[in-house]
Amino acid sequence: MFKVKGFIFLLIVLLFGLFFYFDLNQYFNPDLFLRKKQDLDSIYKNSPVLFVLTFFSFYVFCAALSIPGAALLTLVAGFLFDFFIGSLVVSLGSTAGAAVAFLISRFFLRDVIQKKFHSRLKTINKGFEKDGAFYLFSLRLIPIFPFFVINLLMGVTLISIRQFVLASFFGMLPATCVYVNAGTQLANIQSLTEIMSFPIILSFCLLAILPWIMKFFLKILPVKK
Repeated sequence: MFKVKGFIFLLIVLLFGLFFYFDLNQYFNPDLFLRKKQDLDSIYKNSPVLFVLTFFSFYVFCAALSIPGAALLTLVAGFLFDFFIGSLVVSLGSTAGAAVAFLISRFFLRDVIQKKFHSRLKTINKGFEKDGAFYLFSLRLIPIFPFFVINLLMGVTLISIRQFVLASFFGMLPATCVYVNAGTQLANIQSLTEIMSFPIILSFCLLAILPWIMKFFLKILPVKK
């Protein structure tokens, strides 16, 4: 097991090294895509499947390694593709990347954390066994919570990978659609604050508590037999 963990750790370090060695962070610059729009459109038209798969793979790579810049890539998806394809690619890519990060956290950290803090985590573990998907879904709906932190923390809980994937996909979908839609107008956007304004963030927060409100009322409402 130690050899396996060592190998995976070295692989992660290698991937980080390759990212910076090949200067892949240049692709987080929207100006680059604005300048190359005509060339990219030509490539997309000639090889649509390969182009989409390449973008998808890069998105998964960045999300899995928790490399900052997912919001910009989401904008770019709306800029390069239409709203439907862009939303689909980003939703699947962000969920797949999150799942990889989740599994890495679980593989390296969960046993250590659970053993060391077992008594303190009893209440949290019971809560996640019962409502883990609700917790995660609510957190995903609010874009102010860092993507990589949620993946890391969820990895050390008892939530199942199936619950994690489903709650992440549907929880991130609203914000993804907002960013992709904004990306279709990328040339007119000056700052990310134009997209995630206070009213929009507030609406996501209200949306996040909606499932809990519904659950509360389902508990207190009388059930006819």
